[in-house]
Amino acid sequence: MAQLAGDSLVQSMKDDKVIKAIAARSACMDGKGHAGLADPYKAMDQGVTNDGKPSQESIALAIDDIDCKKQTDLVKIWFDAESAIQDKQIANNKTQLTGIKAQRGKEITAARKETAAYAQ
Repeated sequence: MAQLAGDSLVQSMKDDKVIKAIAARSACMDGKGHAGLADPYKAMDQGVTNDGKPSQESIALAIDDIDCKKQTDLVKIWFDAESAIQDKQIANNKTQLTGIKAQRGKEITAARKETAAYAQ
């Protein structure tokens, strides 16, 4: 299942609409003084401090990143592209996914019985 999720992310990053939206977001970030952040994931790595507290720079970067994502509609475009890929994955792997769902249901039922037994 994790493999499918990873595959859908990688495939969505190759989608023309996603590529254009990422480029537009990058240009927006450049315009706000944050050059070199073409990869949206890179923005999350900036301004991280050793004490875990955000710096003023990282707060400003985060606000600008959110603004650029809104302006370019990146989140919706990327979500739509990845969702379409995942819908195909679900259709192509229905039997396997149904089996996993059934197994997880059995595991949850067994865990609830164990928890109830200890609670008494």
